[in-house]
Amino acid sequence: PNAQAEGEEGVLFTWVGSASTVELKGEWDWDQTIVMTESGGIWSTTVDLEDGLYCYKFIVDDDYIFDPENTYRGYCDGIENSVVRVGDTPHLSHQIVDDILVVSSAENPNSDYAFNQNGNTWELDLNTLQDGKHSITLAADGKESLAVFWTGPNAEFIWDDSLIYMIMTDRFVNGNTSNDGTPSGAEAEADWMGGDLEGVTQMIESGYFNNLGVNALWISPFNTNPTGSYIAADGQHMVSGYHGYWPIEPRQVDPRFGGEEALTEMVDAAHDAGLRVMADFVVNHVHEEHVYAQEHPEWFNQGCICGTDSCDWTERRLDCLFMDYMPDLDWKNRDASEQIIEDALWWAETFDLDGIRVDAVKHVDDHAMTNLATRINERFEATGTDFYLKGETAMGWSGHTLEENANDYGTINRYIGDDALDGQADFVLYHAVVDNVFTTGNMNYQHLDYWTNRSQDQYVDGAIMVPYLGSHDSPRYISRIENDNTQWNQWEEQNLPTTPSSSSFQSAKQGLAWLLTTPGAPMIYMADEYGQHGGADPDNRRMLNFNFTDDQQDLFDFTKDIANLRLEHEPLRRGTYSTFHAEADLLAYEMTSGDDSLLVVLNRGDVEQLESPYDEVIFGDATLFDNVLALSANSVTIVAKSSVEDNDTIQTNNTSNQTSNQTTNET
Repeated sequence: PNAQAEGEEGVLFTWVGSASTVELKGEWDWDQTIVMTESGGIWSTTVDLEDGLYCYKFIVDDDYIFDPENTYRGYCDGIENSVVRVGDTPHLSHQIVDDILVVSSAENPNSDYAFNQNGNTWELDLNTLQDGKHSITLAADGKESLAVFWTGPNAEFIWDDSLIYMIMTDRFVNGNTSNDGTPSGAEAEADWMGGDLEGVTQMIESGYFNNLGVNALWISPFNTNPTGSYIAADGQHMVSGYHGYWPIEPRQVDPRFGGEEALTEMVDAAHDAGLRVMADFVVNHVHEEHVYAQEHPEWFNQGCICGTDSCDWTERRLDCLFMDYMPDLDWKNRDASEQIIEDALWWAETFDLDGIRVDAVKHVDDHAMTNLATRINERFEATGTDFYLKGETAMGWSGHTLEENANDYGTINRYIGDDALDGQADFVLYHAVVDNVFTTGNMNYQHLDYWTNRSQDQYVDGAIMVPYLGSHDSPRYISRIENDNTQWNQWEEQNLPTTPSSSSFQSAKQGLAWLLTTPGAPMIYMADEYGQHGGADPDNRRMLNFNFTDDQQDLFDFTKDIANLRLEHEPLRRGTYSTFHAEADLLAYEMTSGDDSLLVVLNRGDVEQLESPYDEVIFGDATLFDNVLALSANSVTIVAKSSVEDNDTIQTNNTSNQTSNQTTNET
């Protein structure tokens, strides 16, 4: 279960390296120092321990250090330590080799499947299984594991391939009016509106997501939320828990969403359609009615309200409360932290989830992410299928240079790694290009290019970042483009955004095209694909209506066509971004995967021409004459190469543009 090995003689602790002395101290007896013995550069000792969790540290030449081979951490007496987990059921080794699930065991690991014995292993031919998602419990020889994998056309999926669609369940589709519940007393725009998991299932089965080119769903928290209403942060309006982020039960699907049966049916329908499902999970807080807050008040911080006097969001990030009715979990309390991790594992396994989006990452201790990831990886990734852990570490925009944003990148990066999150929402990129380019037009396409490039070189290597144009926490993308001074309004008594102009729908295409053709796992906030308007929260969460106007239908078709091109062309999903040509109102960039590449051209200005070695227009109305692209005004063009030819001269012409945009600090 972790870096330490359990045997008949006790738990083996090891440290590898050069030292004069290596000692061990642990929670089993802090007054006892155990001297470790060295053999071939490996220092070791065994300790006889009962089942449980134990803090410990190594003392290497009188310096206290964490165990470098153990990612699991915890607090004892307010001090962070490595933690050993004793008594976990041993892992049953298994792997997939050439479409065969091979399990190392003497006993049959699961008699419900057609395993065949082969010496010291049992083998299952995956070609005998139906196409789709499989989660098979393996148990033999006193060991146990979970084999998670896909068969058929979706088996090759990696999260770089994903187009994520974010759903706030209550505001999406009302599939069953009988579970709507009663009004809470909140303002109409902040009360429950009836959306449920049956509505999500209906949209899956209608083919909406497959048609749109979506292959992953991120869905707001499933937990039961309170029935009443509570004062909003503005101190004036009453709001409810329709959004799901105020859990009152740790392991219960809100009946207003349809309960456990509706969630199971929704996930099954998604998997049948080839869609991955990522659940939103709250780790920072609960609602005051939560069973944990009632039964274990010692699990919570007694902090101030975030953002009030002497309670800075950053300085007090680990113990401040979002609101006084939202108790803040103390991740230094091991009983609390272990329970939240166990709950996350329960949700993931019970409902066969493919990923978790972790809410408010920077408001919990760092070990929350490493411990959660360690347990997730052990349980769900042993067969090689990646369970995607996406974080939300909300950062701002600190200025127009890389140096000014170094802290923002660093804060997001600190939670990403092999034993941490797989990626996060790209907040820096959002503020750089959505705030400054696509909505306000304050900055030009050289700025767009510069910061798109920085998202490729500023994050942890291998991170799967999530670019986006809008979310449930930001005013609607198209209303920000309309920019009529209503986009920041929230409430009915204010002047709220109305249907945008046709020109705003046309302008929205530039950002959507960029989102769907640059690296990462792009996220579409529900209804941004067709230009739903709205102001700030809660007006950005209006109940959806899929009866499109002409402008909405046109934008939907545009989004759908590019999203499906993304599915069809590996460079758009897994490719490397490189600048081809950048000027104020025109950006051309190559997306390259292996020997295959595409050229994407965004033109928000007048008619233009661009010299290019690409000779096959696969999207847009551009025309080609002698390696020159004739571009329409306000257009999006995607071009492929229909044949291999010597384009060294043409590509050299663009080298100066590419180099200047990648090396200057900002334009």
